[in-house]
Amino acid sequence: MRFRVLGPVCLEPRTPSAPKQRAVLATLLVRAGAVVPAGALFDELWPEGPPRTAPTTLQVYVSHLRKALTQGGHGRGPLETRPPGYLLRVEPGELDLRRFEELLSRGRTAFRDCDFAAASGELTQALALWSGPALSGVPQGEVLTAAAVRLDELRLEALELRIEADLRLGRHHEVTGELMELARAHPLREQLHCQLMEALRRAGRTTDALRAYRAVHRSLHDELGVTPGPALVRQHARVLSAHASEPVTAGATATAAAVAAVAAAPIGRPRAGSRRASGGPLPDVRVSRAHRRSP
Repeated sequence: MRFRVLGPVCLEPRTPSAPKQRAVLATLLVRAGAVVPAGALFDELWPEGPPRTAPTTLQVYVSHLRKALTQGGHGRGPLETRPPGYLLRVEPGELDLRRFEELLSRGRTAFRDCDFAAASGELTQALALWSGPALSGVPQGEVLTAAAVRLDELRLEALELRIEADLRLGRHHEVTGELMELARAHPLREQLHCQLMEALRRAGRTTDALRAYRAVHRSLHDELGVTPGPALVRQHARVLSAHASEPVTAGATATAAAVAAVAAAPIGRPRAGSRRASGGPLPDVRVSRAHRRSP
């Protein structure tokens, strides 16, 4: 038996076809090993309020899940009735989420111990378990929405930590392209932009690093009305210092002029066209509280 929630919700060997039945399975999986009250399942399946037939309908969903979870349709399966609801038992190695959390924990420990090669390896394995946005392919109520946000945040944490370990190992050339793509996908994720600037700085691409800083500065200003946090400001200073310490040669004159132009050009843009001004949704990112409001 295999359960997957790091991407489309999946049960091997056979995933339930009914969306609400998959939602019941997903809710039980994110709380595997704990009793999920029937009331919580009602709220998840019917956010606007359960119908009068909700208890009977839920029992039907659970009955179908039991058959799918019981090999051959006979014997005691992992889905148990435990007042006031249901409990799904998951054995070691069956749920991708538990495997991911184990690898992430080992990666964190290795990084703290400065064993960056081990950290990169553990975190690479953890990230390989993902096949898309967490808990996708099922209707999501409050429980699954919150769980999906938490899991996607853990994935980004694992990704940033793996990239940091690779940078500590001198693999800046290998991660630069990946970081450029991630910076475009997460324009307000400051840690990724710091890492991109560091990779570019180490590669001697100070002009590109300054352009990366300008891009995130502009995004933060236009989308949220804030300026870069302390980590980005320090990284910006490192890039400028690296350029200033470069030996001046005939070939470096054009590069120096380009860097000076990038550093001196104004960053702010009128905010009328920003997502906030237009009433559009803000991206799901966390921004440091240490930021200073733009004037």
